[in-house]
Amino acid sequence: MDQTRLNTVGNFDPTTIAQLAADTGSLVDAVSAAGACSLAAYVTELTISGTVAYTLAAPTFAGQRKKIVCVSAASTPLGTVTISSPETLSGFVCSSTFTFTAVGQTLELQATTGLKWRATRVSRAGATTPVVGTTVLTGINLVANYNLSVTGTVSSTTTKGIPDGSAIGEIIQVGCSTAASTPSGTISITGLLPTGAAATTLGTYNGTTVWASLVWNGLAWQLLGAVTAVLS
Repeated sequence: MDQTRLNTVGNFDPTTIAQLAADTGSLVDAVSAAGACSLAAYVTELTISGTVAYTLAAPTFAGQRKKIVCVSAASTPLGTVTISSPETLSGFVCSSTFTFTAVGQTLELQATTGLKWRATRVSRAGATTPVVGTTVLTGINLVANYNLSVTGTVSSTTTKGIPDGSAIGEIIQVGCSTAASTPSGTISITGLLPTGAAATTLGTYNGTTVWASLVWNGLAWQLLGAVTAVLS
């Protein structure tokens, strides 16, 4: 509901409208230039062109909700949202940065009693093609597909690994788009084996038919299905 509608329906004055917006998160905020995502609006719609930096301040009351969605992406889009006061409780840890690169990528947050932003839902879209052993993936946590490029025997570790999820139920696919020069590629990941044991590596990517589909359980990525690729 926009400000005109609030005024028409309830005959609210501007001060009351502003307070209602803050309390209910009922307005939509359209953002294209770098800067802050409004806390007074429930939805922020991002129009991203090129590299743009955004911020989201800490919540002001428990239960406050915020939804950020990419509605336009052009000119090698890279819209990074830095989250103030992200949730740190185990099982609900929220990333401090989210990078929007494709239309449809959506982040939904809700404030805890400790005034931390907890991710309640992450809708992924689009793809990225990281070069194994080279490309840093920190913050690249809204794509649905990681299409690895593998040349020779290479490994991606630390900041070059698959980022953790932020909301339970997130699904990703890790495939292979390029396999050359006797390829053998692995990538680090926070994983969980069916036995309950921790896994730290996903591989081996030695052909373009290798893939794995994984779901985030709040603590680790678990395999949903795979061809050749394994967690270890």
